[in-house]
Amino acid sequence: MAKQCCERCGKETEHKEWIRQKPSKYGASRKEKLKAFLDGFFSGWGGGGAAAIDLVDRYVICQECGRKKLQNYGDPFQ
Repeated sequence: MAKQCCERCGKETEHKEWIRQKPSKYGASRKEKLKAFLDGFFSGWGGGGAAAIDLVDRYVICQECGRKKLQNYGDPFQ
């Protein structure tokens, strides 16, 4: 765990990292799931795996107050 300044607590506290998959931009039908698979397959193949970073959100959670903050750095690929 890393120490960061919490905006809610106003002090330096321990934070843990939580990674969560982003919701799919495709629907829930079989056809849409196939589209999502093919899109991920070809973008991952051409990008050398860098496209997988775009599929997750990184959160940090304060261990004192429980505040969850989205911390995605950089520009999205899509």
